[in-house]
This record gives sequence, structure tokens and C-alpha cells, in this order.
Amino acid sequence: MTNERDDEILGRALSRAIETLDAEETPYETSRMAVQAKRRGTPFWRVAALAASIVLAGALGSTLVDRPATNGTAGQQPTPSVAPTGPSAATTTPAPTPTASAQPNAIDHQRLYFYRGDGLPPTSQHWNATGAQATPEDRIRARLDALNNSRSGVSPANGAGNAFPLADPNTLKVSSVKIDSGTATVDFALPPGGWPTRGAAMTLALQQQLVYTTTEEPGVDRLVVTENGGARTTIDQLVWDKPLARDDVSGYGAVKNETVTEEQSRAACAPNCPSPVPARLSNNWSVDTFAFGVARFVVQVDSGDWQEFTVSGGMAVDVKTPYSSKYKITLEVGGTETKPGLEIVDRSPLRSIRSISGGGKTIYNLAVDDGRPWRVALLTNPDRIIVDIGGFARSISDTVVVYHPAPITAQDGPVLGSQPSIGRQFTVSGLSRTFEATTQWRVVDAARRVLASGFTTASRGTSAVWGTYQISVQLPATVSGNVTLEVYWGSPRDGSVVGLVQVPLTIR
Repeated sequence: MTNERDDEILGRALSRAIETLDAEETPYETSRMAVQAKRRGTPFWRVAALAASIVLAGALGSTLVDRPATNGTAGQQPTPSVAPTGPSAATTTPAPTPTASAQPNAIDHQRLYFYRGDGLPPTSQHWNATGAQATPEDRIRARLDALNNSRSGVSPANGAGNAFPLADPNTLKVSSVKIDSGTATVDFALPPGGWPTRGAAMTLALQQQLVYTTTEEPGVDRLVVTENGGARTTIDQLVWDKPLARDDVSGYGAVKNETVTEEQSRAACAPNCPSPVPARLSNNWSVDTFAFGVARFVVQVDSGDWQEFTVSGGMAVDVKTPYSSKYKITLEVGGTETKPGLEIVDRSPLRSIRSISGGGKTIYNLAVDDGRPWRVALLTNPDRIIVDIGGFARSISDTVVVYHPAPITAQDGPVLGSQPSIGRQFTVSGLSRTFEATTQWRVVDAARRVLASGFTTASRGTSAVWGTYQISVQLPATVSGNVTLEVYWGSPRDGSVVGLVQVPLTIR
């Protein structure tokens, strides 16, 4: 525990860093925000580094948008006026997989990645390694060979899949691994005829597994695969001719770094507002609980005034600290965390959470698998700052996100967490940041005929911070089979469709 003198010294250090460091601006043209976020402050990864020696035990949980969390105690959003009627994307959060890290304050790198299906990056699970693995090359070789179930006997858990061909381990194995400037070149010994993997979906799934599993090694960011002594490899129709990083195969496309800032409004009493009461904060998290493929981090304001918060993201150097991964999201909030410290999560995509309090502020660093899209929302009663990470790629645009319902199972491969069909009455929920908070929707059939349509008002409008929405859909009794749910908003200039999200569904 720190005493008051420690807090004062740390607070002064944080304040000096904030005052002296330049902000890293993201131009509007390159931002993935629909509206330029208000920018202020400093690159907080530098600020966090000032207090890198403070590691205490953390206490974490979870929160949901539309139903109670399973692993936290934070207050929830008020019950919506229309109760959901469709199936949930997920109802429980599986227990974290035990890790075998040699360091108690380090994430578990002894992990294999398995595919989840169309529109989601792979997920990881711990592997009980055998044999000596003294070098990075040895560790990469062992992990990749372990993907071959015929060699290791490892099977993916929780419904994930393994795209690695279950071939004779003597004819499909890693023959060499070389690392140069963060790029690993892995040569596979292949049977006659090359890779037996077929189909676009399974080829991408295999590529994801190879890239993510290889780059789990700290300091290794990219992978090139060759075959049979260095020849350029081809997996079905895919020619692997350049180094690939996780973000190249995640399925989300390019994601720009950004900064989101929000101030607590005190306009009702201005200019004679009372002195703010310092906030007491608590945090919790969930993965795959309220929406499949989404990690949610929540900072709840238990008492007092949080004044303002800032959230930013960027690539991380995972070789520097044992609790880091490839990407980092930093949240700074006015207030003091009840139980600051480090929590190792190791639930893809969230790997660890580190919180540092001092000088009336708390900095939360979230270590994440990759640079997938993230969003910030603000819920009330009590105030909760929400950071949502990931989700189905087809259900996300820069201004609209659909969490429920999830897309139907893909034709060319399973989509873990999605439902095969839903009824004619269902609820649509998610986040949006649209003009005047108006979020429109429609359901169309294969011929683009509109079967039902409407609009709703989200909790926030045009803003860097997202608002929540919920829609009750009732389709005619004659509707069945494949349809598409479209959620979007209309341009105030010409009424054109903006932020369109298309979610394929099957109506039973």
C-alpha cells in the first residue's frame, strides 16, 4: 500500500508528464471516427511508464448492457422497456483457462490459437508444452507442431475449430524457424501435393492460426511461411508471398488509432458549482458474455465526480514487459481505483489489466491480442465508462454496431456463438453514434423487398462516445428463411444511407 506522501509524489510526476508531453493527434481524414474526437492531454502510455514499478493485486468482474454480468458486481444499465425475445449470443462466461506462466505477473505465452469462424479472429487456449524450449525458435516450432492434433493430441475447447490438417506428423511438420527483425520465417515439410487445406474459409482460418500462434512469441510480429526447403508456399488458392501480422489476417481490416475524451457536465450549476468530490472507482470485465466475440471493460464510479476521462489505443512492444501483448488500450479517469494493481486475464482478446492510481487520477492499461476495433460508451445510474473490444466484423461500422442478434452460421464454416435461426419477433441491440441519435433499421429479403422497418433514438447522438439503442422487431407471419437485418442512419444532407451494418439472419 502507498501512504499519502507516496500519492503526492506520484501525483506530481503524473501532472508534470501531462503538462510537458505532446499529444499525438489523429487527423480527421485518417481517423476511423465518424466525427472528430475531442483531443487533449498526452499519450498516456508514456505516463503509465512513470509508475511501472507499482504492481498490486487487482479485483475484476464484468458488466453487461442488457442483462446482469456473471463475474462482477458493478451496477447495470436500467432494464430496457422492451425485453429481449430472441436467443442470446452467449449466456455464461467460461472459466478462464489455467495458465502455466513461470512469472506470476506475466501473461501466458504458451498458447495455441484456434479459429472461431467467419468474421471473428482466432481464440487462444493454454498448451501444456513438453520438452526443452530454450530459444524463441524452439518455442515457435513446438507451438506450431502442436497445432497438428495428430502430433500433440490437442483439441480446441469451447466450440472453436482447428483448421490445421490432421495429417501424418512425419509428413507435415515444421522443418525450420528463423527470426530476423521481428519477422519469423517458418518452413514446413509438406507431403506430396502440398497443403491439403481447401476452401477460402478454411484457408483463412489456417492462416489466422499460423500467424497468431507464431506471433504469440514476444518480439515476433510477422510471419512468412515457406515449404520444403524455402519454396514459396501456396495454400489452396492463397499464395503466401509476404510477411503477415495479426492485423493483416484478423478480418477487421485497417483500424486507425484514436483518442476519445469526455468531460462530466456541470452546466446546470455553472458558474457556482460546488467543489467536485473525488471519485472512487472500481473496475470489472467480461469476455463473450453479453455479446459473442466482444471483450468489455468497465470502470464504475462508485461515488464522487469523475470529471473527465480519456481513452486511446496503439501498438505495444510486448517484449518490454511480461504483462504486455501486441496492442494496448489506455483509459485515464479522474478518481482513485479501489483496488489498483495487475490482473492476468488471458481470455482472447483481453490478456491483462493494469491500473495505477495517484494524484487524483487512475490509469488503466488493457493488453489486447491485436488492434481490433474498440468503442467507448458512457452509461448512467451509476456512471460507468465502457470499453468494448471486437465483435463480428460484419456487425460493425464506424458509427453503428449490432450486438444482438448475431449473424447466422456461415455456409462454409461454423461461427461459434451465432444462432442457426431466430423467430419472427426479436430484439436488436447495440451501440451507435448517429446524427441526432436517430438509428434506422429494416429487414429485407433476397430480392431487397422491405419486410419491416423503423427507427429508434439512441442514448447519445453525434459524439466520439457511443450511445446504446434497442429495437423490437416484429416480422409478418408469412416471412421465413434467409433475410438481412440492416441498421444505419440517414445523412442530414441528402438522406443517403450512412454507417450501414448488414446482419444475415434465418427466420424460422
